Amino acid sequence: MNKTKELTQASLLTAIFIVVTIISVGSGIGYGVYLDYIVPLFYFIIYLKCGSKYTLLSAISGLTIVFAILGNPGTAIWASQGIILGIMCGILSEKKTTIIDDLLLGTVIGTIIIIFVDIYASKLIGYSFITDFKETTSYMAKMIMKNVPEFNKYPAEFIKSYFETVFYLSITLIPLGTVVGVYIVGLFVGNRINVLKGESKKKYDMIRHFRTYSRLVYCSRNLFYIMTIYAMTFMLLNKYKISTNIAYIDTIMHCFFYTSMYFLIRDSIAGIQGYMLMRGKSMSNVRLFTIVYLFILLSYFWIASAISILFFMTLDSKYGLREEYIKKIDMLLTK
Repeated sequence: MNKTKELTQASLLTAIFIVVTIISVGSGIGYGVYLDYIVPLFYFIIYLKCGSKYTLLSAISGLTIVFAILGNPGTAIWASQGIILGIMCGILSEKKTTIIDDLLLGTVIGTIIIIFVDIYASKLIGYSFITDFKETTSYMAKMIMKNVPEFNKYPAEFIKSYFETVFYLSITLIPLGTVVGVYIVGLFVGNRINVLKGESKKKYDMIRHFRTYSRLVYCSRNLFYIMTIYAMTFMLLNKYKISTNIAYIDTIMHCFFYTSMYFLIRDSIAGIQGYMLMRGKSMSNVRLFTIVYLFILLSYFWIASAISILFFMTLDSKYGLREEYIKKIDMLLTK
C-alpha cells in the first residue's frame, strides 16, 4: 500500500515537474532561477517524500520527456545538474551528521558536479560556462589595467593573481549558494508539508533556532583536520607554482581550497565565541572580540586565519569542545 502511494505521489510530482519545466524554459520566464534553484528544491522534496528509488525513476523519466519535447540538450544537462544537487541535499539531510558537515560536503560534491556537467555540456553544445567566465575575467583584468592608471603601480603578476582569485571565488560561490539555499529552504518546505522525520526534523529545528545553536554547531573533527591539511598542502603547492595545468582540475582544487578556508574560519570564530560564553564572558565581550577579529582578518587575512584555526584546535583538543557542544544541543532540543 505504501509503495503504491509513493509511486502515485512520485508520478504526480514528475508530471508537475515536466509541465512547469516546459512552460518555464519554453517561455523563458525564470529560466536560470528555475533550473538553478527550483529544480533542486523540487527534487529535495521528492526525495524526502518518495524515497530514493522512486526519486531516481522520476528524475530519469522527467528528463527524458523534457528532452524529447524541447529537443534541447542544454536544458536537459542543466536540469540534471539541479536534480542531482537536490537529491544530494535530501540524502545529506537524513544522515546523522552536523548541519555544517552537510553544507561542507554538499558544496564539495556540488563543485565536482558543476565542473563535470560543464565539461559534458561544452562537448554537446559547444559552450563552457567556466571557460567563458574565465575569459571574461581575463578581459576585465586587461581593461582595468589599461584604463585605470592606479593599477599600473602593481606588478602584472599581482594583478593576474588578484583576478584569478576573483574568478575562483565566484565559481566557489555557485555550489555554496545553491546548496545552502536548497538545503535550508528545503527543510522549511519539508516541515510545512510534513515530510521531515528523524535527523532531517532535528536539523530543521536547529536551523529554525540558528541564533541559539550557531555557536554550538561545527563540522566534525575529522573533516576539520582534513580541511586544514588540504589548505596547508594547497598553499605549499601554490607557493612553488605547482599545478596540474589541467583547467578543470585546477579549478576544482582552487574551489576546494576556498571552501575549506571559509568553513575553517567559520568554525574557528564560532568555536572561540562558544568557549568565551562557556567561561562566563558576557555577550558584549563576545561581540567586541568578533568585531576586532574581523577587522584584523580583513587587514592581515593569512595571519589572523592561521591564529584562529590553531587556537580553536588547541581549545577543542584540550577541553573537548565539540563533545560539550553536542551535549548542549541535545539538552536544548529535548526541552
